[in-house]
Amino acid sequence: MSRWIIRVFGAVFGVGMIHYAFITEHPSLGYYGLMILAVLGMLSGRVLLRLVFLGIGLFAFLNAIGHGEPAAGPYLLLTAPILFNLALMSLFGVTLLPGRTPLITHFSRFDRQQTAGPVIDRHTRMVTAMWVAYFSLIVTATVLLAVAGEFLAASWTVTVVSSSGSVILFLLEHLYRYFRKDVFRHASVFRTLRVIAHPDAWREMMRDV
Repeated sequence: MSRWIIRVFGAVFGVGMIHYAFITEHPSLGYYGLMILAVLGMLSGRVLLRLVFLGIGLFAFLNAIGHGEPAAGPYLLLTAPILFNLALMSLFGVTLLPGRTPLITHFSRFDRQQTAGPVIDRHTRMVTAMWVAYFSLIVTATVLLAVAGEFLAASWTVTVVSSSGSVILFLLEHLYRYFRKDVFRHASVFRTLRVIAHPDAWREMMRDV
């Protein structure tokens, strides 16, 4: 668990450096942030995947010290947070395919204190689809802003808006559960976070996928 905490904070710090690079107009800071993300990727996974992250890290380092194409720099820095949001979109989206258990439904069933039933399943499927739509919107808006040359706005969208909006959506959904105690008897943000952080919940989910 401690390794996951380190990775999460490292990822937040790396993406934060990329965003700060756009604010201060110092691209080298963003490349160092990209290097941090690459190092985190090298800590686990198959050898081929680690080699890919090694290549990304070396590429970021060369750009940080001035060896790279300046015109492509903003697009390269936005790639990491865009891919992160695409990964989240895919994580939720693949569980909506036929024969799969929607991601939120899976976590709801893993929580033994949560009420089960068709109404709960319909709600959790809808919430899973909502997250897919949300991350799709973030990625689309970021790409359109980047193509238009609005790189700072794109960075705000894919980093700050994406993360803060995720927190707001998460809390609003739990607020809805709180006022629908007739359906959701045990609505608790902290218990949901404990379920999400439980390794067994993810192992079961990956077997289902």
